[in-house]
Amino acid sequence: MSDEVLQVPFHKELDALFGQHTAAGHSRALVYGVTDQDGLSHAAGFGTVDEHGGVPDADVVFPIASMTKSFIACAVLIARDQGQLSLHDPITRYVPEFVLADDRQDVPTIEMLLGMCGGLTEDNSWVDPFINTPTEDLLAQVSEGVRLSHLPGAVFEYSNLGFTIAALALSRAVGRPLAEFVTEELLRPLGLTSTFCDTAVPDHLPRAVGYSLDTEGNWVAYPPQTSDAFLGAGGLVSTVRDLARWITWLGSAFRPERAEDDTPVLSRLSRRDLQRVRVFMPPSLTLAGFGQVRLNSSGYALGLAVTTDLHRGTVISHGGGLPGFWLYMAWHPESGHGAVVLTNGNRGNPGGLCVEALGRVLNRNQAHATTATLWPETIALRAQADSLIRHWDDSLAARIFAENIDFDRPLPQRRAELARLVAEVGPLLDSRPSSAVSASTAADITWSIPGERGELLCMIHLTPVEPARIQEFVVKAVPAGRSRSASPTDISLQRRFGDVHLTPAANVRLRFPEADREE
Repeated sequence: MSDEVLQVPFHKELDALFGQHTAAGHSRALVYGVTDQDGLSHAAGFGTVDEHGGVPDADVVFPIASMTKSFIACAVLIARDQGQLSLHDPITRYVPEFVLADDRQDVPTIEMLLGMCGGLTEDNSWVDPFINTPTEDLLAQVSEGVRLSHLPGAVFEYSNLGFTIAALALSRAVGRPLAEFVTEELLRPLGLTSTFCDTAVPDHLPRAVGYSLDTEGNWVAYPPQTSDAFLGAGGLVSTVRDLARWITWLGSAFRPERAEDDTPVLSRLSRRDLQRVRVFMPPSLTLAGFGQVRLNSSGYALGLAVTTDLHRGTVISHGGGLPGFWLYMAWHPESGHGAVVLTNGNRGNPGGLCVEALGRVLNRNQAHATTATLWPETIALRAQADSLIRHWDDSLAARIFAENIDFDRPLPQRRAELARLVAEVGPLLDSRPSSAVSASTAADITWSIPGERGELLCMIHLTPVEPARIQEFVVKAVPAGRSRSASPTDISLQRRFGDVHLTPAANVRLRFPEADREE
């Protein structure tokens, strides 16, 4: 019997994952792509995109529906940075037709409407038939009174209408048609040559047709739709290739800058602002396979959803749907990996496939949740604090500690407590070096000092001003035989207002820039 192991190429594994969607009859076609820090790394398509048997690939144009929203929000930030509007402006400054049914309520701001916390009720069921409603007709309806179901700025509730009104405010603030501003200030400068407003798609480009299944199981094509008033909420078309470029550019704002990332379109700071949560949603539990349960926190940024857990860190995403189309994009800013999937059907769960594929990519590449690149001062003060713990010296303590250390707890008490902890796990082994455990920022580090009967877990956290000194100093004893999980491995996570909270360490990559190494 042969013991030879057949290893399937990873992209074939992803192809099989996505290929099951069309094989199961959920859509007539599917095309997907995955990205790394350099952009699109692999793409594949399945099925047919039209009645002529067109093959789906990374260059076939699909409507992207609500994935449009991140482009519009980005355009709003461009206008903000140009000084043409403020996110904090009330929407009525630019759209006086926006009238509240109850005039005693607060008027939402542009930021609230872009961040899905403007107080308007969810409207996904209502909006689809009205995507091509003329703007003047929509404004006439809005002027009759808009109902709020929540206080503006307080609660997440997805509103296409609110986002549409914010997009109209952008157009009026810059004095240009929305399609023109988005195209000339964002799409073309970024090199998104196959992304258009749905009313301006060149005839020569291959386009996907949307389908549904009739009662006899036959594919029935939807007539093509174009938008008018709701252009800002869902009126762009794009390709897997362009969307891969888009999510790579957005995610690059969180990673060390590279020369090729330099673009005048929108600064790294503003791109991070685009992806910053404006309103949080209730935490949720996710089954991660093999009986694992993960606690996720999530929220909505500007036209984007943000999900965070301790293992993967932050994943940013958004989906879209129109009659005959389901679409999704998701990316992991820390690693640069992402995934995009476009389908021409309304069945199945392509968004779930997209997230699953991204998870497999992250696992394969052992992606960390985040990277903590330590300050040189953090590294130096850790070494000095380590020496102090092993052999207390009053003059050294005076040099490395900020004034609050003695104020919070007098140094003689700290010295006595250290002696007690060392006695619990010691003597300390001078012959064995300390080892870094984790960090949550550039200004802190948790490390272990080995003892004969256990270890000391030590943490320092530096001051925010020069000269850097230690403002927090925590040492805990972990006796031999006790699982390290029984004690926190990242005691830096104690830094919370109010009561002390001890939580498991996040999946953090620790970088020592001076030594050009990682742990």
